[in-house]
Amino acid sequence: MDRSSSSEADIVVKTMVASNPQDYRVVIAYDFGTTYSGAAYAFTHSTPAEVFDIRNWPHKSGNFYPKVPTVSVYPRNQSTLSEWGHAAKKVMLKPGAAKQNVLLSQFKLHLDESLQRAPIENGLTPVQAVADYLEVLHKHTLEELKRSFAKNYPTDSFRYCLTVPAVWSDKAKHLMRQASIKAGLISASDPLDRLILISEPEAAALYCEETMSDQIQLKDKDRVMICDAGGGTVDLIVFQVNFLENDEAEKSSSGKRRKRQLKEVTKGMGESCGSVFLDSHFRELLETKLGKDVMSKVSPRDMYTMMEYFIDTIKPQFTGADEFYLELPRSIKVEDLPASLRDHDEDGYLDDGMLYLSGQELEKKVFDPVVKKVIALIERQYKQIPDGRLEFLFLVGGFGSSKYLYQRVHEVFQDTKVNQIVCPSERAALAVVRGAAYYGIHPEVVVSRVSRRTYGISIYKPFDDKIDPQSRRRERPDGSIDCKNRFSLFVKKNDELAVDHCIKDEYYVYYGEFDTVSIGLYASENEVAPRYSDEAGVYRVADFSVPIPDMPKMKKNDHLYYTVSMYFGQTEIRVEADFGTGKKYDVKCDFDVALKYGS
Repeated sequence: MDRSSSSEADIVVKTMVASNPQDYRVVIAYDFGTTYSGAAYAFTHSTPAEVFDIRNWPHKSGNFYPKVPTVSVYPRNQSTLSEWGHAAKKVMLKPGAAKQNVLLSQFKLHLDESLQRAPIENGLTPVQAVADYLEVLHKHTLEELKRSFAKNYPTDSFRYCLTVPAVWSDKAKHLMRQASIKAGLISASDPLDRLILISEPEAAALYCEETMSDQIQLKDKDRVMICDAGGGTVDLIVFQVNFLENDEAEKSSSGKRRKRQLKEVTKGMGESCGSVFLDSHFRELLETKLGKDVMSKVSPRDMYTMMEYFIDTIKPQFTGADEFYLELPRSIKVEDLPASLRDHDEDGYLDDGMLYLSGQELEKKVFDPVVKKVIALIERQYKQIPDGRLEFLFLVGGFGSSKYLYQRVHEVFQDTKVNQIVCPSERAALAVVRGAAYYGIHPEVVVSRVSRRTYGISIYKPFDDKIDPQSRRRERPDGSIDCKNRFSLFVKKNDELAVDHCIKDEYYVYYGEFDTVSIGLYASENEVAPRYSDEAGVYRVADFSVPIPDMPKMKKNDHLYYTVSMYFGQTEIRVEADFGTGKKYDVKCDFDVALKYGS
């Protein structure tokens, strides 16, 4: 797998330093999305917790959608952002705007190195493009908070919770944190838990559990699948809801809602098959109907107008039987169009400058190629559920509120594999950001997660003549024989991990032989744990390096034992190293080793 590089190498990852949760008075949550982004906030000491949405966006017109477009405008050949959100869309409608400016969209996808997207225009790195957008999003959010009670709290008492796709690599999540630091949400010296990341479907699960559990009569041990269908990705996760013991009496006496915990049932999954791919298929349909030559002459402004009609009108309303009429720009001359359109054939025709789009062709050529991938993804996730028991399936996210998607999912899964399919239509698009706000207040609600990969480090272990090949044999200064590139297992794929579970192992180096301990973190998607770190399917995720402390009582080539502690139960990997000096050492992390080592 190609692991593209970034300029954000060699970032210092602090050890597990946590501040007092009581110090945080306000939680600000951001759902930085591929096509739209959302923001919400909550006060940590309010009971019950109440989340407030940011719905007032600069330059927003009659668009009812509660989120802001994830688009940025830069003057051509410059790296300073000039407009964002709704204002960025408006400025690109001005005559000649496309020649003077660069419109960036879907740049979130550049953080996912597996997509291998073309470089961003104007020479911007993915981290810089994301940071620029987060900076203005954050500035506007703080201005909105000044109108509420949040103005009574200092900004250093704010905690932040950002959502990330479940399919993202460890490097992509690391880059998101770096972008947040560049954007000024936090500083590099802040406690790690001032900014917490949560997967998008997990945040959506918290929203559904928090706001809809009473409506759907959620019971102890019920299983809930979340299908978070957004602009770029569709992420899935399955939780079991556990009611805390001895809490029923409290509910009956106080009338309060029973306390619950979420336990991940099986490894979540996701794919890049969100609604932006509907946009791509629609452009292809236009090219097929109008012809490549005609499409090449359509101005960026006219193309933008046609795509906006699809995004704002066709996508949310389509049910499969609809018919639509797309107004063609005046720059398209009728005589240049294919004869089939002028002759009003059954595939499409023109009527007073309007292009007819039948429900059948939209279904077949635009919606079904993407919806079928979503259904297949749900099917794959369902097959992993032990005994196939599933009580609820929630469809959330902007694409999740699609009537056509709900209809197709209902046809396949209702009553056969799941008891009830639910779409919280009122706030489906805000489910992720609102859930992130809840998580920032009560992260303890999630008690366990399932590892999506096998993780380990590369070390020397005693050589086994019966198993290890001679090519891996190495003699050490003390005469002992080691095996090179052994895989020391920390976490196995599909392991259930408590969120606070710490995995430790002890190793040694020959004192005086090196100035630093270099720890290579490796991962594998294979079902069987590897024996060696250079096996097929094993790739190097990151390098962690720790300076070896001065040990006056030790002699050269003495065994210096040290303990490596890794925390895999959270959204991000945490690392500590301990040489027995009573001090936990900061770990220097390089996420660009994939480029260096060809993994």
